[in-house]
Amino acid sequence: MHARIAADALERLVRDVQSGRASWETYPASVAPAVDDLARIATAAAAVLQQLAAAHGRRGGPRAGQGVAALHRAGQDVTTAATHLRTARHTVR
Repeated sequence: MHARIAADALERLVRDVQSGRASWETYPASVAPAVDDLARIATAAAAVLQQLAAAHGRRGGPRAGQGVAALHRAGQDVTTAATHLRTARHTVR
């Protein structure tokens, strides 16, 4: 349920920016806090993906290994994204 709410909120943000209802140019001071928040989201998402991989692995079955590997790789990639976002945060101050 929490993941769905977060996904819905991010989709609304994208739609608002694309439609012009929200604009980073109008509020440039909000860019850095938004990057911080996205880094927090990415960090949490990486942890969730690792938990999902562990839960899926306990399920067993013939395709469990493939699912665990894919979830683990996704977790690693999101961890990398979080690192990049934290780095970006220092440059957008």
